[in-house]
Amino acid sequence: MNYLFKKNERPFFSIGAQTSNSSSAQAELVARDCRAAQKMGMNTLAAAVTWELLEPNEGVYSFDQIDMLIRTTEEYGLCLVVLWFGTWKNGNSHYVPGWLKKDRKRFCWAVTADGTPVRTLSPHCEATWQADKTAFLALCRHITETDIKGTVIAIQIENEPGLIGTMRDYSENATALYNAPVPSEVEALMKKSGTWEDVYGFYAPEYFTAYHIARYIDGIALAAREVTALPFYVNTWLQEMHNQVPGIDYPSGGPVSRTFPLFKMATPHIEALAPDIYLQEFQTVEALHQTYSSMGNPYYLPETLFSELAMVNAIRGIVKYGLCGVHVFGIDMVIDEQENIRPVAQGAVAGAKILSAMRPLIEKDQGSPRLFAVGQYDGASEQYIDFGNYIGSVRFKKDLGDWMKKPGSGLDALLGKPAPIRGMGLIWYNGTNEFYMAGTGWRLMLFPKTNSIRTTNATHSDDFLNQRSQAFLTVEEGVFDEDGVFCPNFRRNGDEADYGFGVELTNGVLHVVMDETF
Repeated sequence: MNYLFKKNERPFFSIGAQTSNSSSAQAELVARDCRAAQKMGMNTLAAAVTWELLEPNEGVYSFDQIDMLIRTTEEYGLCLVVLWFGTWKNGNSHYVPGWLKKDRKRFCWAVTADGTPVRTLSPHCEATWQADKTAFLALCRHITETDIKGTVIAIQIENEPGLIGTMRDYSENATALYNAPVPSEVEALMKKSGTWEDVYGFYAPEYFTAYHIARYIDGIALAAREVTALPFYVNTWLQEMHNQVPGIDYPSGGPVSRTFPLFKMATPHIEALAPDIYLQEFQTVEALHQTYSSMGNPYYLPETLFSELAMVNAIRGIVKYGLCGVHVFGIDMVIDEQENIRPVAQGAVAGAKILSAMRPLIEKDQGSPRLFAVGQYDGASEQYIDFGNYIGSVRFKKDLGDWMKKPGSGLDALLGKPAPIRGMGLIWYNGTNEFYMAGTGWRLMLFPKTNSIRTTNATHSDDFLNQRSQAFLTVEEGVFDEDGVFCPNFRRNGDEADYGFGVELTNGVLHVVMDETF
């Protein structure tokens, strides 16, 4: 698999949360966020280092913020992803230092077609690029020199870069570049020559801006390679919103779906382009999965919702598209005054704990046919999985409106309460007779698929008879240790194994070995 993160030279699946934008400067808030991440089963915290705090006076650096972040996450046993809030943050330039904001002769702000300045620095200003590059190199050099234990696992360069308020910078310098022929590498990519409008038509201003922002960021990354080997990535505010007008509905010039191939080509020193997915509709998310896992791009989700559907979509991305890390945004917002996780985040808690429980198998076998995603979408009461020699029927507990829903097991009726969230999980299968699974809100029933006569025999085709005839050798709950060795702690049999193999978060990982001879 194409992994972005590594620990001890081995692939590392990052399960994390991002702090709110301004929380990362306060040690007590960061510690609170770390404790919440631990409660949720996460292994990583993502937090901003801002240019205005790093370089409060030109050429004078304060490393208090990054030192605190490394120290605090290390104390709680978490990894750290550093978010560089430099020239751009969500299509604006609010986090640049005050001395830079006030020096409008040296540092150029983008302007609209009628000459109105927008609160976004232009990507066409050499002085701004040099200043950002110098500050970023100071940060990277300091991390290399001080992060002895390797707490930092990646750095995000800028945050959702682009221009808000205009599709492109209409300054005299930028307009001259826009009206010139496209660079040769763009011509080669598109197999077409001419001006930006000749090549890209209506969206030419967006492509023009994306190319120059990509080269701006890649130049910073190239320079930083002299002082750090940490992986770099760039995140993006998605175009799939509202009327999808660049500069209005989202920042113009980021690595959105439309500009992804161009941005990827123009950033050879950036390891990954990563979408911030706050959308949940299946077809849209599926298209995003396909785009950001293409062109050899390590697929990482740096920001998503604290919702159960977001976690279902992420688990699907892990199995089908090689998603190598999942982070939810704004962990501060889902903790109450007593540091309890609010109910709104129970989907994210479930997702994080499932991924944490199965992480050794994800890191070992992601991209292989051994991993299967379990996810309940609206209208579904069950999910069919073809394991080859078994038909797998995942029966979900939560009622999401399937008129064809089969009745639940007697044990569900006797002991079960209504499922609080939709079913989700992961299944690992060795291809012959051994399963590991973790999840919530479902049970797995296996129907033998050795031959058609046996499969259609009443003993196995009828739900009740089949679940009473599950030919298992072992059903046990447990956990994987740090070396990826499964450690059982509870053995199931009788009623706990006769109604399908049910999973809940409290079970950890369920290990099932079937009797192939039966």
